[in-house]
Amino acid sequence: MYSILKHTHMTFILLAIVMFIVRFYWLKSGHANAQKAVFKKIHIHTNVAIILLGLALMGLLHFNPFAEGGYWLLEKMIAFVAYFSMVQVALNTNTKTHIQWLAFIGAFGWLAYIAKLAFTKQAILLVG
Repeated sequence: MYSILKHTHMTFILLAIVMFIVRFYWLKSGHANAQKAVFKKIHIHTNVAIILLGLALMGLLHFNPFAEGGYWLLEKMIAFVAYFSMVQVALNTNTKTHIQWLAFIGAFGWLAYIAKLAFTKQAILLVG
């Protein structure tokens, strides 16, 4: 069960990243698909699936982000919210172009931070 959840979680993460890049490219190139609601819904639903699969993994492995030793997971959850916020800013058509590019690059910075937390399982900011 763990293996299925883990690989499904990772697959949805990859799908969300690819969708983000494609949607940003469409937005910047003026492609007609950039304005289609179906792609926005797919992207949102992949992020929701990531959250639900992550919660299922937390439950299966009995991880508590609020217990000592689980702060890395709390940081990861906070970083995901920051990543999601950056994605929303980058894909917002009402945002200035240079801010969109900064948010696009910033989103990948948050992804790198999330990946570091996932691999090392060591809290960086919430060390107490």
